[in-house]
Amino acid sequence: MTAIRRPDDEIIAPTDVANLVFDSADRVNAFVLAGHLGPGGFVRPDGSIDLDRARTVLLPRAAAVPRFRQRADTSERVWRWREAAVDPARHIRVVEAASLEELCAGLLTTRLDHAYPLWEIVLVPRLGSGGAGIVIRIHHAVADGLASAVLVAALADTAPVAAGTGARHLEHVGAVRARVGQFRRVVAGPKVPPSALLGPTGGPRSVRFVDVDLTAFRAGVAEAGGTVNDGVLAAVAGAVVTTLSSLGENPPDSVAVSVPVGLKRRRGEGNAIGAALVPLPLGIDDRVERIRAIHASAGPAITDARHAGTFPPMRSRWMMRRFDRYSRSQRTIGLVTSNVPGPDSRIVFDTAPLLDMHGVGTLGGNVRISIVAASYAGVLGLGINTAAAIPADTLADALTKELTAIAAPDTHG
Repeated sequence: MTAIRRPDDEIIAPTDVANLVFDSADRVNAFVLAGHLGPGGFVRPDGSIDLDRARTVLLPRAAAVPRFRQRADTSERVWRWREAAVDPARHIRVVEAASLEELCAGLLTTRLDHAYPLWEIVLVPRLGSGGAGIVIRIHHAVADGLASAVLVAALADTAPVAAGTGARHLEHVGAVRARVGQFRRVVAGPKVPPSALLGPTGGPRSVRFVDVDLTAFRAGVAEAGGTVNDGVLAAVAGAVVTTLSSLGENPPDSVAVSVPVGLKRRRGEGNAIGAALVPLPLGIDDRVERIRAIHASAGPAITDARHAGTFPPMRSRWMMRRFDRYSRSQRTIGLVTSNVPGPDSRIVFDTAPLLDMHGVGTLGGNVRISIVAASYAGVLGLGINTAAAIPADTLADALTKELTAIAAPDTHG
């Protein structure tokens, strides 16, 4: 007997179906936002957590976001979002951890249960001096990194800001051609030579956070004629060279980085992201010249990605399954780096201020490095997620050095 569809059920958009397909036991497809909380509200003065109060405050706010009270039903031919009860014990919990990096690394290898709404808030007591920690994990089928930052604002004390869905629009034939060209570049573009950058990603993850003053960094990049995104990619390029050299490798002159690009959101989509392939000039030692080279290539690549729209495999469950298999042995994309703009001022949860914010992305296919740059309250925080084969501390230290040098060019040469 065919089940009667309730009027509040909604067909899952193709891009979100693809993100559900991309989720697996060895590749948790979720976006993570993590930060430290100061005392206030459910964070007691000693940093302990009043869990009952946290649930009382945060659950109604979460329930106001429609997708936070729906589960993904994949049991039938057509996948649907269905209304589901939010379980306080499952969705808002307390976990002891030595650091947010350690906790995030563990969560990135633990899948969200598809029988429930695909999000959770994890609170960490007594983390830092008189404070606590918070980790908000949201499946990519619910929201991409850009939308996740907006959803986090909906949980804060300030007035909720709804994620814009955008209107449906007809595509010009040029966009279809651009999308085909984009797909060809991913499949048949220049290959990454044998390197630690690509390979099996099973086993434990390592997460590291690094920070730089946003105003100083923006000014340093501007002196070289670049944008903040150009500066992040230039810093990543320098850090990759240092990391590969530490492993005894001779870094190639260039490697392609996949840069997620925000697209116009169609009705019902949680994920509205394209992908730009930007060549990272690993062979350029001078940071100013590196920024200029990236600026010359990144702008057109991002424009092309916006014109192309959704990456073709994201439009079909069948195509994504095939691309999933291909991605585990591909040699075109060397790493993934994304930029998530956050609030200019601090937000608070039940009067507890969020002191800092870092985003952490997933590792896809055989790519072993994912870096998310998130701006928040005047600081640019980078979240590094690496597979076991990458020396995380070496990469984080090198990235810190590169960011600092770009932010203070007169003192670092």
